[in-house]
Amino acid sequence: MKNFAQFADPFWGNGPCTTPAGEDLAKHWNWLKAQTGNTHPGALMPFGWVSVLPFSGAYSSGYGCNGPSSEGVTPQISDRKCAYGFTHFHTSGTGFLGEFYNYFLIQPAIHNTNTAHLSELTDESAHPGYYSGKLVDYGVDFELTANKYAAFHRCKFAAKGGKITVDTTQAGLKIPINHYQEKIFNTHCVNCGDGWAEGFITVNGVEIFFALKVIADIRKQAIFNGIIEFDIDGDNAESIIAFSLLSTADARHRAEETVKAGFDNTRIQAENAWNDILSKIDTGFATDLERNIFYSALYHSLLKPVDAGIEYTDFQTMWDIYRTQLPLMMMIAPAEAKKMLYSMIKTIKRIGFFPCAYLMSRDYKRHDMQATALAVYTLCDGFFRNLLTQADYPALKEVFLLEFAHASTENKSPTHILDLAGAAHAAYQVAAECNDHEFAAELQQKSQIWRTAYDRNTGLLTADAPYYEGTHWNYSFRPHCQMNERIALAGGKEKFEAMLDKFFAFGCTDEYDRPRPIIPDRFEGMNNESDMETPAAYLWCGRADKQAKIHDVIRRWMFFDGPGGCPGNNDSGGLSSWYIFSCLGLYPLTGTRYCLLTTPSVTEANIDIDGKTLTIKVRKESPSAIYPAGYEFNGEKFTEPYLPIARLHEGGVLQFTLCDQPQGDSVIPEWL
Repeated sequence: MKNFAQFADPFWGNGPCTTPAGEDLAKHWNWLKAQTGNTHPGALMPFGWVSVLPFSGAYSSGYGCNGPSSEGVTPQISDRKCAYGFTHFHTSGTGFLGEFYNYFLIQPAIHNTNTAHLSELTDESAHPGYYSGKLVDYGVDFELTANKYAAFHRCKFAAKGGKITVDTTQAGLKIPINHYQEKIFNTHCVNCGDGWAEGFITVNGVEIFFALKVIADIRKQAIFNGIIEFDIDGDNAESIIAFSLLSTADARHRAEETVKAGFDNTRIQAENAWNDILSKIDTGFATDLERNIFYSALYHSLLKPVDAGIEYTDFQTMWDIYRTQLPLMMMIAPAEAKKMLYSMIKTIKRIGFFPCAYLMSRDYKRHDMQATALAVYTLCDGFFRNLLTQADYPALKEVFLLEFAHASTENKSPTHILDLAGAAHAAYQVAAECNDHEFAAELQQKSQIWRTAYDRNTGLLTADAPYYEGTHWNYSFRPHCQMNERIALAGGKEKFEAMLDKFFAFGCTDEYDRPRPIIPDRFEGMNNESDMETPAAYLWCGRADKQAKIHDVIRRWMFFDGPGGCPGNNDSGGLSSWYIFSCLGLYPLTGTRYCLLTTPSVTEANIDIDGKTLTIKVRKESPSAIYPAGYEFNGEKFTEPYLPIARLHEGGVLQFTLCDQPQGDSVIPEWL
């Protein structure tokens, strides 16, 4: 097997955006949101619950030098990397969610070191499943790895003898943020002797049980006010901390299994797991740079949600990941995705709905202003991909009813109306296939609510309404049911296309006083996810060429390698998964049975879909050709820029033919 993990950079997107000033259409796009990926380089497994990394208290993962930011250039709180030690559980690419985790601060240090002060962090190195570095002021070299439920730390002290301190009261970030305070409400620790300690914390209404083992020549261990201290002889120490949402006994079992495996085997297990999942997409690119960006983006697309043992959690920004990140999970990790779907059903039955941000927290409704009924899209996507079947329909109908009962559009953004309409349309298709025709008719009627979101005088969503992370323009070109009627409402195909051209800046010649301008009512160009599906709207104008142009410009001018290579908050893989599909020439239109075809940047690709291979081949008129001129699937030529997603999941050979110039009007999808 090839070593695909060697191409994935955990540091991708960690720092402020360093992508160059855009050219072509990208020069005129809106950089409204924070200009950093907010990713982290910590050690963890694919979809693993436990992550571990150096903790500086910075925004938003707890790692690095970023200050709080929600728009514009990201402020820096330090000119060098520093850390207090290592924390566990982290957000991935998000902004202000209110829960930043960073629990159980472990601080290794030589004797007579003041660990209340930050240590300089140097010699950083990371690859999927592994991280190493040096805490200079603490006199410690360290290595980190993890399995799904435990973190493993290996330390070497610069002098003979040291200490390991575990602070179970640590939560959240260190930097001040207005109206933010995250704290542990209860901590219970038991000194079990022989390097063992166990207990639980209560944070955000959730009990997290832990078991800790320190492997070293321990002179003394003690617990005081939630702080566990180990006084160590010698210059080497290892520590293992395992977690459970069930009991300390369960955490202890997981810790014992991790101790038995040892650091090296745990690291190898994590590295193999990463290489296995990254190898599900074997690509060819014209340059090594494109390949490295692709696998770095793929890696950061596979961190969330997480398997916490009794359920999946950390759907940290459901309004971002339901479009492409969860469909990517369904494509290349179907076994994990199937468990995730059943867990989602279980959660809806327990709570009564699925939170827009489902975290380790009992505050389920905090992010209701973001969206509504998004879980319905994901469950229907699972059905369209045969991960859920007609045998699951009774449970699906039950949770559909719960989701629609919870869904509210009153005093909400018109985007909630579109969310509800699309969810109802997706569920309608599932109910109809399962021969529940009465319920299907109800859902089809519910989907017509989309008409109330638009202003018939402008052809856009109503302007006098609240919009989050954009304006009424950003959300006005979202493909949804009855697109032909929606385009007629805008004045017809020519006027709709002209509005799209204005939004994407076709023909724009404006100059700006800064390289990343803020331009309201303009496409956000993957600086944010709010309008990431809007390039597909051109297909309902018969302009697959313009959709292809936008994808090509985004890939060339918005995504690069290195810590500054992500154009905005990656939001649990929202941006990076879009990039993965775009490179492959695919766009899975969530809530429908179809995958749209765009323009690939790969020279070839083989995608392992549950043991079946989807091969992508590309025939180009020239190396720079981007415009679709026809497709072929399993030897059958066609011109429609879409295929049923279920056919692609069955495997086969999909060939794109690309030309240097647009090839005329494309076939308009009639299924939406």
